[in-house]
Amino acid sequence: MQSKKRFLLGAIAAIGLLAGGQAANAQTTFTLGDIYAAEHSNTLADKRFAELVAQRTNGAVKIEVYGDANLGNEREIAESVVSGSVDIAPSGMSGIGRFFPELQVLELPYIYKDLDHMQRVAAAIAPDVEAAFEKQGVRNLGFLFLGPRSIASKKPIETIDDMKGLRLRVPESPLYIGFAKALGAVPTPIPLPEVYSAMETGVADAAEGEPATLSTTKWYETTKSVSLTKHIWHFRFITINKDKFDALPAEQQAVVRQAAADAQKYQAGLVNDFNAKALEEMKAANVKIVETKGLDKFAERLAKFQDEYAASLGDKAVKLLAKVRSVQ
Repeated sequence: MQSKKRFLLGAIAAIGLLAGGQAANAQTTFTLGDIYAAEHSNTLADKRFAELVAQRTNGAVKIEVYGDANLGNEREIAESVVSGSVDIAPSGMSGIGRFFPELQVLELPYIYKDLDHMQRVAAAIAPDVEAAFEKQGVRNLGFLFLGPRSIASKKPIETIDDMKGLRLRVPESPLYIGFAKALGAVPTPIPLPEVYSAMETGVADAAEGEPATLSTTKWYETTKSVSLTKHIWHFRFITINKDKFDALPAEQQAVVRQAAADAQKYQAGLVNDFNAKALEEMKAANVKIVETKGLDKFAERLAKFQDEYAASLGDKAVKLLAKVRSVQ
């Protein structure tokens, strides 16, 4: 995998040098790296974005999409956008978010009512995100959406009481570890490739993720139960290297921004349908889908955690959380 990634990045760099020597053709080619497989809603949005840019610039601007982590993991691709070796990358908290700790509050549990609310928040925080990213040499073209995360567990989560003592696999992140502890669960950080075997052998009792993730990873095979706790929605940002974007003529910049906005809208329209499809696929595999009761109690339990976590990140995070909460 590493040698393939190095080969692709080297080839991309060589193509860039060749293109630089053919200025008469006046074609700009951008590379876009993402971590998701071909049929994921984010990758479909990447492809739609590329198609719209090519159509609307009559081929003067081309975006080559490399999905399935072919250019690296989310952190590596984000670093490549900052350095300029990759031009564009949809990226979340484990990627571009590493440069901006205050943005972690956007992934706190139960701060969004639903996808529509999340989209309103995106519009409200867009100027804050753009201003922060610019300091790192990056521009934000828009947002993509993931969630809501729920729990695949051996014992169904009927109410908040069922969380007590649950060995819940979480990402190795203070936010997710704190979330699990606040609900009385035992946070169990395990690398993603090891989750299935950890569930199978009893190292963990449960794992959490959006329905599409729970379905494609087949974690449900080890639990036969998925409980709809709907605890976290999260953003990904459509990032582009600032120098590369600023080098475009103003007219092409406007086209790229509008194409990203249209791709954002397209992907948002896929989220709920993809989640519903994933739940149906799991039902067909004889998985029990549980509508967890009393989600308001989950939210109440986690309200203090939201404030404490934001405070631990500093004043910028506290102000950003207040802005999110102000959006109705």
